Amino acid sequence: MGLEILNALGGLGLFLLGMVILTNGLKELAGDTIRRLIAKFTKNMPSGIATGAIVTAVLQSSSATTVTAVGFASAGLLSLSQSLGIIFGANLGTTMTGWIVAVFGFKLKLGQIAFPLILVGTLMYMFARKRVGMIGFALAGFGLIFVGIDNMQAGMSGLADTVTPKSFPTDDWLGRILLILIGMGVSMVTQSSSAGMAMAITAVHTGTISLTQGVAMVVGFDMGTTVTAVIATLGGSVTARRTAFAHVLFNTTTACVAYFLVPLYMWVWQSYVNQGDRFSPEIGLALFHSLFNLLGILMLAPLSSQVIRVLCWLVPDAVNDQVERLEESFIQTPNVAIEASRSTLTEVFQDVLHLFHGLFTNEADRADISSMMEQTHETLTITEDYLRRVNVSKSDPQTLRCYQEVVLALDHIRRLTRRFKEIERLDAAADVEDLQKVVTRLTKLLDDTEIAFEDRSELMDEQPLEDCARELDQDQESVRRRFTEAASRSGDDFEYVLNQLDAYRWLYRISYHLWRTVHHLQSARIINGQSDVEPAEINNTKAVDSRSDDEGQGSEDKKTSLQIDSRDEVE
Repeated sequence: MGLEILNALGGLGLFLLGMVILTNGLKELAGDTIRRLIAKFTKNMPSGIATGAIVTAVLQSSSATTVTAVGFASAGLLSLSQSLGIIFGANLGTTMTGWIVAVFGFKLKLGQIAFPLILVGTLMYMFARKRVGMIGFALAGFGLIFVGIDNMQAGMSGLADTVTPKSFPTDDWLGRILLILIGMGVSMVTQSSSAGMAMAITAVHTGTISLTQGVAMVVGFDMGTTVTAVIATLGGSVTARRTAFAHVLFNTTTACVAYFLVPLYMWVWQSYVNQGDRFSPEIGLALFHSLFNLLGILMLAPLSSQVIRVLCWLVPDAVNDQVERLEESFIQTPNVAIEASRSTLTEVFQDVLHLFHGLFTNEADRADISSMMEQTHETLTITEDYLRRVNVSKSDPQTLRCYQEVVLALDHIRRLTRRFKEIERLDAAADVEDLQKVVTRLTKLLDDTEIAFEDRSELMDEQPLEDCARELDQDQESVRRRFTEAASRSGDDFEYVLNQLDAYRWLYRISYHLWRTVHHLQSARIINGQSDVEPAEINNTKAVDSRSDDEGQGSEDKKTSLQIDSRDEVE
């Protein structure tokens, strides 16, 4: 008996290892593309459900789907309703594991060819190019799953005379509660409802438990994942905690309904669906798992607005915490981490816009600028450190480009904030008509940019920003000549002329960094980004870049490395 138990447990370990290898292989193979598709095709609750179900079924990982949903929702790329749909769909998609085990493991008995699959997959991983190698890696994981199932089956078959359905709680209301608790325990120990499903299907196949007992355990498997989900998000972001509670709400609601539907399902299965034993009990178990998750979606999707209100009540919005969305768990998912960083920088940029607009219209209190900038610099420093830890593969040029755009946006925002240390130059522009025209034009551009960035679903037209920056750059020589000639005629002192020239350069730099920040933030979007250039092409910047500051920033838009170059302040 001891040997059989060890054999069954070893089989479970091989199954879990196979699932991990298969999931990692599929994520490396198509993970970034799939995550972009999630953002692109999730338009509302129904599309979110469909996307979540399909992606989870393909990746064989509900956690990978959920992390993406949480990251995009935190970054503002998805609404809470859309991300809720993805989470509901992921619960349905994860039931695909049961069908794989039931159909391929026992119906088609793929365990007989599992070892050749593992050999071929391993050889592909060792000797083929990266993409083909990852296909082999996933193939080896797929084969390992069925080696594990075969071992579990062999071990449980050896226990058939010792462990029988009578060894487990009986099929009554109290017995089902105990079976649900057993399922929860298995799911919490293995950290995987899929492992529990594989065990239950194997146990039903070998006669260790009855189909009715297996159905009750399946309810417990889903319930057990809620505990790990809540623990995993303790201390996490608002969106992550709301996601965990959504997961708890979905699984708890469906489990309560499924508990009372077990007798009805068994009656329909025995009286109508499986007359003459047309289907194996393993199919019946996989079918129940899918049906009660589908029932949960049908119950909760129409009530999504009420569900969202409950989640927002349970987990209120954070108060003025711009870095709250920079989750550590996102770092392993580069495009999610990049989008979270971009969204954080967008909020900082909006604050900077608002402050500049207040300065230009004399609505801002200059005494408050220092304290506001302290928070801004802290946010930028935390975001910079976060980006340093994001590892982007060169084999994914689109994600690499988005990463570089975010880095450049951060650099330009830093340079914009430095202009607040020189606000006395705005006073020098007060009595000069040419400078006042520039201030008026910039005020209008700041106002337009603020309004455009309030609607994050649309890209703003950055052409007026570019036109302003280029015109101010091209007019520098003529402005310098006009100012000096006017000073010589009027007898103004030399210091007064220098202050006017400094004021013009100050306004030009604000204009330039305003344009480039907007450009990079919009180009960094995972979807709907304006720039489709490859990373190497970022070197081909326009001539205006080389004259935007006195601190030698001509190379700032030429960075193609993944390091953030924080230069010293000019003057």
